Amino acid sequence: MALNLYRRHRRKCSAGHEEDSKSGELQERRKGWKRCGCPITAAGVLNRKFDRRNTDQTAWDTAKAVADSWEKAGTWDGTPSAPPVPEPAAETDQLMTVDRAVRAFIDEHKEHSARNTIRKYILITDKLKRYSESLGYISLNRWGPNDVREFRSSWKVGAQTAAKNMSVVKSFFQFCLANEWMDRNPAKLVKNLRGRGSEDTRNQQKLPFTEDELKRMYECCDTQYGKQEVKWSRVIHHHRVEGEYARYNFKWTGQDLADFISVSTYTGLRISDVATFNINRMKATGEVHIRTTKSGTHVYTWVPEWLQERIRARAQERGPLIFGEHKTQDMNVVTDLWRRKLKKLWSLCGPWPEPPTPHRFRHTFARILLERPGVEVRDVAELLGNSAEMVRKHYAAWVPERQERLTGVLKAAFGQRTKPKLVEMPKKTGSED
Repeated sequence: MALNLYRRHRRKCSAGHEEDSKSGELQERRKGWKRCGCPITAAGVLNRKFDRRNTDQTAWDTAKAVADSWEKAGTWDGTPSAPPVPEPAAETDQLMTVDRAVRAFIDEHKEHSARNTIRKYILITDKLKRYSESLGYISLNRWGPNDVREFRSSWKVGAQTAAKNMSVVKSFFQFCLANEWMDRNPAKLVKNLRGRGSEDTRNQQKLPFTEDELKRMYECCDTQYGKQEVKWSRVIHHHRVEGEYARYNFKWTGQDLADFISVSTYTGLRISDVATFNINRMKATGEVHIRTTKSGTHVYTWVPEWLQERIRARAQERGPLIFGEHKTQDMNVVTDLWRRKLKKLWSLCGPWPEPPTPHRFRHTFARILLERPGVEVRDVAELLGNSAEMVRKHYAAWVPERQERLTGVLKAAFGQRTKPKLVEMPKKTGSED
């Protein structure tokens, strides 16, 4: 007698089905059925003994393989070694599996993508694999636009983060389509969610630091940061430490942090580039190399004489890497050191109307340039590595030419328009009851 298979839904069913309710394979294949990852149970009579057992499988094909192994053994006792998992006839050698496609996608990007990019791709594709398993999908062709939408709904993130994650999903399915593993890209027709109010920050103005906020940070570096006594603790430092930061006589000071802020503000470099700033970036004339264009042309900015002297002094004291050498090649570890120091500084000189972040120094660089008369937007765009349209979009509040142009348009449009006869407003002669 063949065993009967059904899915018994748990209390925390991801699809919201009632606890202990049952569903069969045919029922779940109907259109509109909400799929979940609850395990499949096998029930029936083996060796004249009725029993029901959890197959520990969520896909019908693999659950059938487990049930077949029990039937061949003829008993519920002493389950034989894990049976081979049969591949469905429609999903065998002719169709690419999700797991194999994900591995090919990651291997492709490992050849040329940045480490952080690869890590993000691995994070999203791992979620996609687990979701495929919960649906019982083995082949890529089982995925449809509605599956992609339900997958996105399972993330529990904001609209902006969901849009970034969806770009990875669309890139993955487009990769599969280009390799002729799929007939279509199921994510292509799925539009990004639009947040409301403050949740949709894509079109908001960038927030640079004001001069008063910079002044507060510099004063805090001079009077508060690093002034607290640091005691050696046998409990904390009971493990042997090696490398640059094993020297307990070395201590980062407020001046170190002030120099870090100055280089960030006067060059517009990102925190990773500042943390690994090499003295070779700066010419004898004070020009600092900030980026290289696609055509191979170097782009330089210039820093004032006092900052040039600070950079040279740090190079004499610390070596070519003015903010210290790092044994690790993981840029996340390198930047995290300075993120924690900046957060400590900001906590000392707060409160802040807007949360301070290291990237706001880059926005401050753009703000200082745009506030100078005669500076063109395209020059700032070239220094930032953005287009002029992006600079106008994100820094419109600090673009003088924009407001001057708009004021001129308004004066020309309304300056000579017909106006009504003006009547003098009556004056109040006393208190009114």
